[in-house]
Amino acid sequence: MIFAGIVAGGSGTRIKHADKPKQFIEIGGVPVLIRTVKAFEDIAEIERIYIGINPDWYDYADRLLEEYGVSTKRVRLVTGGKDRNGTVLNILREITGIFGVNKGDVLLTHDAVRPFISERIIRDNISAALENSACGTYIPSDDTVIRTTDGLTVSENLVRSELMRAQTPQTFEISALCECIDKLGQERLSQLTDTCGIMTECGYPIHIVQGEPMNFKITTDHDLMIAGMIATE
Repeated sequence: MIFAGIVAGGSGTRIKHADKPKQFIEIGGVPVLIRTVKAFEDIAEIERIYIGINPDWYDYADRLLEEYGVSTKRVRLVTGGKDRNGTVLNILREITGIFGVNKGDVLLTHDAVRPFISERIIRDNISAALENSACGTYIPSDDTVIRTTDGLTVSENLVRSELMRAQTPQTFEISALCECIDKLGQERLSQLTDTCGIMTECGYPIHIVQGEPMNFKITTDHDLMIAGMIATE
Protein backbone atom coordinates (compact mmCIF):
# COMPACT_ATOMS: atom_id res chain seq x y z
CA MET A 1 0.00 0.00 0.00
CA ILE A 2 1.00 3.61 -0.58
CA PHE A 3 0.74 6.22 2.18
CA ALA A 4 1.45 9.95 2.31
CA GLY A 5 2.60 11.92 5.33
CA ILE A 6 2.17 15.71 5.23
CA VAL A 7 4.44 17.50 7.69
CA ALA A 8 2.44 20.51 8.92
CA GLY A 9 3.65 21.16 12.45
CA GLY A 10 5.71 24.32 11.86
CA SER A 11 4.95 27.75 13.27
CA GLY A 12 6.06 29.84 10.25
CA THR A 13 7.89 32.51 12.22
CA ARG A 14 9.54 34.00 9.12
CA ILE A 15 6.17 35.14 7.75
CA LYS A 16 5.68 38.61 9.23
CA HIS A 17 2.34 39.89 10.54
CA ALA A 18 0.67 36.48 10.12
CA ASP A 19 -1.96 35.51 12.70
CA LYS A 20 -1.56 31.79 11.97
CA PRO A 21 1.12 29.33 10.82
CA LYS A 22 1.90 29.63 7.10
CA GLN A 23 0.32 26.26 6.22
CA PHE A 24 -3.07 27.73 7.16
CA ILE A 25 -2.71 31.01 5.25
CA GLU A 26 -4.97 31.30 2.21
CA ILE A 27 -3.56 31.69 -1.30
CA GLY A 28 -6.11 32.17 -4.05
CA GLY A 29 -8.84 31.73 -1.42
CA VAL A 30 -7.68 28.27 -0.32
CA PRO A 31 -5.39 27.44 2.64
CA VAL A 32 -1.92 26.24 1.68
CA LEU A 33 -2.42 22.98 3.59
CA ILE A 34 -5.63 22.16 1.72
CA ARG A 35 -3.95 22.73 -1.65
CA THR A 36 -1.15 20.35 -0.66
CA VAL A 37 -3.49 17.66 0.65
CA LYS A 38 -5.65 17.78 -2.48
CA ALA A 39 -2.58 17.20 -4.68
CA PHE A 40 -2.10 13.86 -2.91
CA GLU A 41 -5.84 13.12 -2.83
CA ASP A 42 -5.77 13.19 -6.63
CA ILE A 43 -3.47 10.13 -6.66
CA ALA A 44 -5.88 7.20 -6.41
CA GLU A 45 -3.15 4.73 -5.45
CA ILE A 46 -2.53 6.50 -2.13
CA GLU A 47 -4.41 4.56 0.53
CA ARG A 48 -4.33 7.17 3.30
CA ILE A 49 -2.91 10.62 3.85
CA TYR A 50 -1.72 11.55 7.33
CA ILE A 51 -1.18 15.16 8.38
CA GLY A 52 1.19 15.81 11.28
CA ILE A 53 -0.17 18.84 13.17
CA ASN A 54 0.96 20.86 16.18
CA PRO A 55 -1.52 19.95 18.97
CA ASP A 56 -2.39 23.63 19.42
CA TRP A 57 -3.78 23.71 15.86
CA TYR A 58 -5.31 20.24 15.74
CA ASP A 59 -8.94 21.37 16.09
CA TYR A 60 -8.43 24.21 13.63
CA ALA A 61 -7.01 21.82 11.03
CA ASP A 62 -9.88 19.41 11.64
CA ARG A 63 -12.38 22.18 10.91
CA LEU A 64 -10.53 23.12 7.71
CA LEU A 65 -10.72 19.57 6.38
CA GLU A 66 -14.48 19.56 6.93
CA GLU A 67 -14.93 23.03 5.46
CA TYR A 68 -13.11 22.16 2.23
CA GLY A 69 -14.72 18.75 1.79
CA VAL A 70 -11.65 16.62 2.49
CA SER A 71 -12.61 13.01 3.21
CA THR A 72 -11.64 12.15 6.78
CA LYS A 73 -11.93 8.45 5.89
CA ARG A 74 -8.84 8.82 3.74
CA VAL A 75 -7.16 11.86 5.34
CA ARG A 76 -6.30 11.67 9.04
CA LEU A 77 -4.68 14.06 11.51
CA VAL A 78 -1.74 12.93 13.66
CA THR A 79 -0.08 14.83 16.49
CA GLY A 80 3.20 16.28 15.25
CA GLY A 81 6.57 15.76 16.91
CA LYS A 82 9.15 18.21 18.25
CA ASP A 83 10.73 18.52 14.80
CA ARG A 84 10.24 17.31 11.23
CA ASN A 85 11.74 13.90 11.91
CA GLY A 86 9.61 13.49 15.03
CA THR A 87 6.48 14.22 13.03
CA VAL A 88 7.44 11.69 10.34
CA LEU A 89 8.06 9.05 13.02
CA ASN A 90 4.66 9.76 14.60
CA ILE A 91 3.02 9.28 11.20
CA LEU A 92 4.98 6.06 10.66
CA ARG A 93 3.86 4.69 14.05
CA GLU A 94 0.24 5.47 13.17
CA ILE A 95 0.52 3.61 9.86
CA THR A 96 2.30 0.54 11.21
CA GLY A 97 0.04 0.42 14.26
CA ILE A 98 -2.98 0.01 11.98
CA PHE A 99 -1.60 -1.76 8.91
CA GLY A 100 1.54 -3.44 10.25
CA VAL A 101 4.96 -3.49 8.59
CA ASN A 102 4.64 -5.00 5.12
CA LYS A 103 7.28 -5.42 2.44
CA GLY A 104 6.53 -3.13 -0.48
CA ASP A 105 4.48 -0.54 1.42
CA VAL A 106 5.66 3.01 0.72
CA LEU A 107 5.50 6.29 2.67
CA LEU A 108 5.83 9.63 0.89
CA THR A 109 6.72 12.49 3.26
CA HIS A 110 6.07 16.03 2.06
CA ASP A 111 6.20 19.57 3.43
CA ALA A 112 2.74 21.06 3.86
CA VAL A 113 4.05 24.39 2.56
CA ARG A 114 4.98 23.05 -0.89
CA PRO A 115 1.46 23.31 -2.35
CA PHE A 116 2.34 23.23 -6.05
CA ILE A 117 3.72 19.70 -6.20
CA SER A 118 2.95 17.96 -9.49
CA GLU A 119 1.42 14.55 -10.10
CA ARG A 120 4.60 13.57 -11.98
CA ILE A 121 6.83 14.18 -8.93
CA ILE A 122 4.52 12.14 -6.68
CA ARG A 123 4.35 9.21 -9.09
CA ASP A 124 8.10 9.27 -9.73
CA ASN A 125 8.72 9.15 -5.96
CA ILE A 126 6.47 6.11 -5.59
CA SER A 127 8.21 4.29 -8.43
CA ALA A 128 11.71 5.14 -7.17
CA ALA A 129 10.94 4.02 -3.60
CA LEU A 130 9.47 0.72 -4.80
CA GLU A 131 12.59 0.05 -6.85
CA ASN A 132 15.27 1.43 -4.51
CA SER A 133 13.82 1.65 -0.93
CA ALA A 134 14.66 5.36 -0.51
CA CYS A 135 14.52 8.47 -2.67
CA GLY A 136 14.37 12.24 -2.41
CA THR A 137 13.36 15.09 -4.71
CA TYR A 138 16.08 17.45 -5.93
CA ILE A 139 16.69 20.20 -8.48
CA PRO A 140 20.01 21.49 -9.83
CA SER A 141 21.43 24.58 -8.17
CA ASP A 142 21.10 27.66 -10.39
CA ASP A 143 23.47 29.66 -8.20
CA THR A 144 27.14 29.32 -7.42
CA VAL A 145 27.48 28.08 -3.84
CA ILE A 146 30.45 28.90 -1.61
CA ARG A 147 31.65 27.52 1.71
CA THR A 148 32.76 29.81 4.52
CA THR A 149 34.30 28.85 7.84
CA ASP A 150 34.09 32.27 9.51
CA GLY A 151 31.03 33.88 7.91
CA LEU A 152 33.19 36.72 6.60
CA THR A 153 35.31 35.33 3.80
CA VAL A 154 35.02 32.63 1.13
CA SER A 155 36.77 29.41 2.12
CA GLU A 156 35.90 27.43 -1.00
CA ASN A 157 33.97 27.76 -4.25
CA LEU A 158 31.91 24.60 -4.69
CA VAL A 159 31.38 22.98 -8.09
CA ARG A 160 27.87 23.98 -9.15
CA SER A 161 27.40 21.03 -11.51
CA GLU A 162 27.78 18.68 -8.52
CA LEU A 163 25.24 20.50 -6.32
CA MET A 164 21.49 20.06 -6.08
CA ARG A 165 18.83 21.66 -3.88
CA ALA A 166 16.62 19.37 -1.84
CA GLN A 167 12.83 19.46 -2.09
CA THR A 168 10.21 17.01 -0.90
CA PRO A 169 8.76 14.37 -1.10
CA GLN A 170 11.27 12.12 0.57
CA THR A 171 9.92 8.62 0.09
CA PHE A 172 10.73 5.29 1.69
CA GLU A 173 9.85 1.63 1.59
CA ILE A 174 8.28 1.31 5.04
CA SER A 175 9.82 -2.00 6.10
CA ALA A 176 13.32 -0.71 5.24
CA LEU A 177 12.73 2.50 7.19
CA CYS A 178 11.44 0.55 10.21
CA GLU A 179 14.46 -1.74 10.03
CA CYS A 180 16.78 1.29 10.17
CA ILE A 181 14.89 2.86 13.07
CA ASP A 182 15.16 -0.35 15.10
CA LYS A 183 18.83 -0.70 14.24
CA LEU A 184 19.86 2.84 15.16
CA GLY A 185 18.03 3.14 18.46
CA GLN A 186 16.47 6.18 20.09
CA GLU A 187 19.69 7.97 21.09
CA ARG A 188 21.08 8.03 17.55
CA LEU A 189 17.69 8.84 16.06
CA SER A 190 17.41 11.91 18.27
CA GLN A 191 20.61 13.26 16.70
CA LEU A 192 19.26 13.03 13.14
CA THR A 193 17.00 15.77 11.79
CA ASP A 194 16.26 14.33 8.36
CA THR A 195 14.55 11.06 7.48
CA CYS A 196 16.88 10.46 4.55
CA GLY A 197 19.68 10.61 7.12
CA ILE A 198 18.16 7.60 8.92
CA MET A 199 18.36 5.56 5.72
CA THR A 200 21.85 6.81 4.89
CA GLU A 201 23.09 5.78 8.34
CA CYS A 202 22.05 2.22 7.51
CA GLY A 203 23.78 2.19 4.14
CA TYR A 204 20.79 2.81 1.87
CA PRO A 205 21.57 5.12 -1.06
CA ILE A 206 19.08 7.95 -1.59
CA HIS A 207 18.01 7.91 -5.22
CA ILE A 208 17.29 11.20 -6.97
CA VAL A 209 13.87 12.16 -8.30
CA GLN A 210 13.94 15.28 -10.44
CA GLY A 211 12.05 18.13 -8.80
CA GLU A 212 10.57 21.26 -10.34
CA PRO A 213 11.00 25.00 -9.60
CA MET A 214 7.24 25.22 -8.93
CA ASN A 215 7.62 22.77 -6.05
CA PHE A 216 9.08 25.51 -3.87
CA LYS A 217 8.68 25.87 -0.12
CA ILE A 218 6.76 28.85 1.24
CA THR A 219 9.12 30.17 3.91
CA THR A 220 9.25 33.97 3.66
CA ASP A 221 6.87 36.82 2.84
CA HIS A 222 8.35 36.90 -0.66
CA ASP A 223 7.55 33.20 -1.15
CA LEU A 224 4.01 33.81 0.08
CA MET A 225 3.56 36.70 -2.38
CA ILE A 226 4.76 34.54 -5.30
CA ALA A 227 2.50 31.66 -4.21
CA GLY A 228 -0.48 34.01 -4.06
CA MET A 229 0.20 35.21 -7.60
CA ILE A 230 0.49 31.62 -8.90
CA ALA A 231 -2.70 30.54 -7.10
CA THR A 232 -4.77 33.31 -8.65
CA GLU A 233 -3.58 32.83 -12.24
